[in-house]
Order: sequence, then structure tokens, then C-alpha cells
Amino acid sequence: MKTKNEQLPTGTILNDGVVKADGTVEPFRKASEVMTEAEVAELKRRADAAKDVPVTVVKVDSPTLDEGKISLIKAKVCPNCTNTEFELLMYMANKYNLDPLLKQIWAVKFGDSPAQIYAGRDGFLEIAHRSGHFDGMETKVEYSEDGRPVSATCIVHRNDMAHPFVVTALFKEYSTGKNLWVTKPSIMISKCSESMALRKAFSVSGIYAPEEMG
Repeated sequence: MKTKNEQLPTGTILNDGVVKADGTVEPFRKASEVMTEAEVAELKRRADAAKDVPVTVVKVDSPTLDEGKISLIKAKVCPNCTNTEFELLMYMANKYNLDPLLKQIWAVKFGDSPAQIYAGRDGFLEIAHRSGHFDGMETKVEYSEDGRPVSATCIVHRNDMAHPFVVTALFKEYSTGKNLWVTKPSIMISKCSESMALRKAFSVSGIYAPEEMG
């Protein structure tokens, strides 16, 4: 049965049919009216089978690097590394979308010891900013009476969580007593606490800041 519906534009889909050019509504037809019984049965079979098909999420890898960039990365950020260690570095770089050429992630190898993969504090910040949930960071250094740093506490806020992530790094546990730990001790212990807090807040594992490793 066709009904009149002149105020609706042609092609409007209603609950009971579709509006035609003359304003009438063409009722939807049942599948059995336009399909054979066998076709209807096959359609139901496919629908039922689709319910059991698992959903697969496909990850699109980063663009393949050309030989020139691969050689540059090997020379600049992981000299003396084995092919396996280089592959691990690139896996971690891809996993966290960090750029080795910007020194956001790199590897250090001494002698025959396994290479250590590092990410700088700025690399962890890159991960945090890219997440869209980074809501600020506060770092406070505590000093002894003679002006030496004792500890650094970092507070990282996320805009999707009610409570912040708080990490305190003790100077005596991380200072090597050499190089920048002598000339810039406050900055070094701050980087330790910030790196740990950012890793904790954004679920980063498998890489550490060099300041944490001594």
C-alpha cells in the first residue's frame, strides 16, 4: 500500500518505506519477495558465520627506510652494534614512534657487552605529548643545608586520570660523582625523576634514560 507524503524530499527513508518523486511511499519488500528461498537461506548462513569471525586490527608500519638512512642511523646512534641489536633498536623506535636521528632513542655498546638502548627525557616527553593525555609536569629538587641536591620529585598529570603519577629520585642512588653529575647535579637528578614519572604515566617499558643507569 502506498501513502502520500508530499512534504518530504524524494529518497527519504522512513520506517515503512522510501518516499518517491510523486510523494508516495513505496513500502519495503520482504527478502522473500525479491529473493528465492535458497538465496534467503544463504544470506542467513553468511550472517551467522560472520558472528564467529574475530576482528583483526592491522598495524601499519612506518615507511621503510632507505639504505642511506639505515647507514646513517647505524653510524650515529648505534655504532659497533650487531645486526640483532640494531633490529631491536629499530623495533623499540617503531613501537614508541621515536626518531633515532633526532637522538630521541639510541644505543650504547661497550666491548662485547650487550648494547643498552636509551631514550632521553625529551623522548619520553614526545611520547607523552603525542598521547593527547599529557596535562603537565612539575619537578621539585630538595637541597641539604649546604646547598647540595638530595632528591628530585616529579609529578606528571594526565587529563584522563583523577590522580597524578609521583616519583622521587634520591641523588645518592643515581649520582656517579663524575661529569655533569658534578657540574649540573640538579638538572641530572631532575631528569631521573622526570624520566621515571613519564615512563610510569604513559606505560613505557624496555628503555631507560642514561641518567638512571649511572
